[in-house]
Formats: sequence, structure tokens, C-alpha cells
Amino acid sequence: MYTEIILLIASLALAFYLWQKRVHSYWRRHGIKSIKPKPIFGNFRSFLTGKVPYFEQLSMLYNTPGFEEEPLIGVYLLKGPGIIIRDLDLIKTVMIKKFNFFVNRVIRTDPIHDPLGYNNLFFVRNSDWKNVRSKISPVFTSGKIKQMYPLMVEIGKDLEQLLANLPVDSIVCIKDICSRFTTDLIATIAFGIKANALKDTNSEFFKVNTEFFNFDLSRVLDSFIIFLFPTLASLARVKTFSKRTRDFFMNTISYVLSEREKSGLHRNDLIDVLLAMKREAAAHPENDKNKTEDLAYLVAHAATFQTAGFETSSSTMTMTLFELARNTDIQKRLRQEVNDYFADEDFISYERIQEMPYLTQVVNETLRKYPIAGFSERECTQPETGEKFTLKPYYDLEVPNGMPFYVSTLGIHRDEKYWPDPMKYDPDRFAPENRDKINMDAYMPFGIGPRNCIGMRLGLLQAKLGLVHLLRNHSVAKCGKTVDSFNYASNTPVMSPDVDIYLQLQKD
Repeated sequence: MYTEIILLIASLALAFYLWQKRVHSYWRRHGIKSIKPKPIFGNFRSFLTGKVPYFEQLSMLYNTPGFEEEPLIGVYLLKGPGIIIRDLDLIKTVMIKKFNFFVNRVIRTDPIHDPLGYNNLFFVRNSDWKNVRSKISPVFTSGKIKQMYPLMVEIGKDLEQLLANLPVDSIVCIKDICSRFTTDLIATIAFGIKANALKDTNSEFFKVNTEFFNFDLSRVLDSFIIFLFPTLASLARVKTFSKRTRDFFMNTISYVLSEREKSGLHRNDLIDVLLAMKREAAAHPENDKNKTEDLAYLVAHAATFQTAGFETSSSTMTMTLFELARNTDIQKRLRQEVNDYFADEDFISYERIQEMPYLTQVVNETLRKYPIAGFSERECTQPETGEKFTLKPYYDLEVPNGMPFYVSTLGIHRDEKYWPDPMKYDPDRFAPENRDKINMDAYMPFGIGPRNCIGMRLGLLQAKLGLVHLLRNHSVAKCGKTVDSFNYASNTPVMSPDVDIYLQLQKD
């Protein structure tokens, strides 16, 4: 028996070795330049051993010496070959011109055991994606956002009040303040809920939001499968949200939907859209694809809206303030503009905040240096008949169905070919007189193509509003607890420092 077990293990090891050797020769056999893989790990060893987050691993591969002039790089994930696109024209081809071949993301989750993950706009696949996006997109039009703006201003004033109540020259964890601001803001404009994160240190909404981005071992393993073995998502029953997060959003959104139906109140927010989807489903029960009577389907969109809107804007604000504390001339110039636009009013109008030129330059530069998502990815879906997607004119290869394509946003945003002295924080890159020097195809903080970030306008406005209300009466400065540099947290999918950013708030 012992001998038989040894033979079985040896046979499995040999089979795995031969299989991986065959897999790891894929790009060489097709004449495409690739990075030499490591046994077992392929080209993702740093990520798989927990040293760097996924987006940083992709950036490291993008910057591999010897590939600077290559349009693409062949790489090896655990499950097989993949492609990192370097050429900007090829990126546009994949993400825009030939989008019909790249509708789906690579990552996926389980439709049965994770309906909140599977049905949200980020994960949803095939024709369902277009249907969901068309129904949710009205929330994000400039007209609807303008209608929400007075509610946003109230949260901006709450932020000012919180800062005014702090002791003089307080040293604060700036991400905590920014996160509380965006939690309150999203809660009110999307769901009509008072989260009270700025007023209540024990706000349940705030706790749930922050916990979503704190990964325990179980969620790390689920994320590992979602990113590297997505075809096993159903077998492994992976889940995007923790049980606490799922229960909170199911209970909260169910209550809000019920109350809105009873009151008949119309706020032009996400809840109105979800109710419209629910009514449409009830009116057309013959449509098998219409799942909007299912509460989990509706909550999926609400949960994604909340968690995504909370993190992206708060991180953008945090990194902006970190850079302003290190670049006092930039901060002084921005604060002068803020005070000029406030004048004697207690808020800046929607039209005026959009017109603030230097604020726009500052936020744009933050998103260049610190693109929150860090990468984009798509899965090639080849039709059974008709035209196939190939790598021509770069290579004569018909891409296999299911091949993953990656764009390293971080790598491109810090590529000196497009951004001279890329690690320098310089908002004047985006000054009107310098715009002709920028290749805007190399700027993609919100993704690119039909599946770019649907909340781009709202995310930018949130960050800008928070910054102007914070900087109106306060400046930020380095203190003894301020780090000079940091690495990125390896256990989260978004760009986040692995340490807290402490700054000193100085009142005028």
C-alpha cells in the first residue's frame, strides 16, 4: 500500500511536470516573445507568495527589461498563458475597436452561492452586462449628478464641521477622515440613508465599508481563485462579500426599497432605478432573463455602488493630501484657488467646481501617479463561426478562446516614454498649455472602452468636493508620523498603502 501511494504521488508529479513544461512552451512555440516562467508559479511568483498585490505584479511584468519596444508580452499564470498589452494602439483595439470579442472580464464568481458578486456590474458577463449597464447608467448622467449635488454639499459641510471640532494642529489618519466622508456621501445620494460616519465613530455603514477591503484568510483564498482560477469559482463556491457585508446590505437595501415603495418618494437616485427595474420585471414575467424581482439581484448593484464609490474617491483624496503635504507650493496654489472660488459663499456651485482648473490638474495627476484600480483585464471570446480575433499585424496568431489580456494601468502611468520623470508629482503636466505634450491614450485611470468605470463623473466630483471643503480652512503638513514612502497592501485588489498615512491638520 505504501509503495502504491509513493507511485501515485510520483506519477502525479511527473504528469504535472510534463503538463507544465508543455504549457510553459506555448509562447515559444508560437514565436511570441515572453518572460521565462518559474516552475509552478509561472510569472506571478511575487503575487502568489504575498509579496505584492496583483496590480503591482502586472506592473513589474510590464517593466521587464528587454520588452520596452514590444507590442505585447507573453506571460504565464498558474492556469496557462496570458497576454500583457504594452502597445497603446493594441490596447484600443482590444478595449474599444474589437470590443465584441472582449465583452467579459477574466475574473468571475459563483452565480449560485454568490449572487451579490455575480450579478453586479463589475462581474456580470455576456449580454447581461449590456442590459444591466443600460439600466443603471441613468444614475450617472451629468444631469442626475447635478440634482444630487445639494445633498453632496451637505456632507461637505459635515466634513468641515468635523475638522473644526478637532484640536489645533491635530495629527490624523487622513484615510479615515476621507473614508468617512465618502461613506456618508454615497449613502445619502444613492440610498437616501444617513450613514453618519463623520458624526458617529461607530457608524455601522462605515464599519461594513472598511471591512470589505480588509481581507481575512478565507477572502484571500476566494480572491486567489477569482483572479487566477476563475473557472473554478463555482466549484470552490467563492464569494465576493463576507457574510457580515452580505447580511448588512441585504437587510439595509431591502428596508430602503420597502420604505421607498410605501412613501412613493422620488429622489432620482439608485434606489429609484432599482425600483424601476423591479416594476419592469413584474410587468414582464415572461422574460426569463429578467431577474430583477430577485432581491439579491437588486442588492448586488447597490452593494457594488457603495463599496466601489467609497474606496476609489477616498483613496484619491488620501493620496492627493499626502502629495500636497510633501509639495507645499502645489498646496498653496490649490488652496488659493479654493478660497477664490468659495469667495464669501458657504459652498461652491456645481458649475463652478467643474470649472476649477488647478483642482482638476491636481486630481488628474493624483490619478496618474496612483491609479486606484491599477490594471484592466479582458477575456477573449471567440465566436463559433465567422471572424476570429487575431494578433495581426503584430503576430500571425488566432487567439485561443478564453485567453486573458491585461493592461497595466500603473505601468503605463509611470512609463517615462509617456510621462517624463514619472515619479514626480506635477499637476502642470495637465495644464492647458502642456496638453499637446501628453498622449492621452496613456491616461486611463477609469479604464477604457465600453466597460470603463460607470461612476467616473461621480467619483471625480466626490474627490473634488471633499478636497475643497477640507482645504478651505485647513492645510495639511508632514509630521513625525508621516511616512516618506510606502509599499502597497498585498491583500487588497485596489491601490492602498500598507501603512496608515498620518498628516497634521493646520487651521487657518
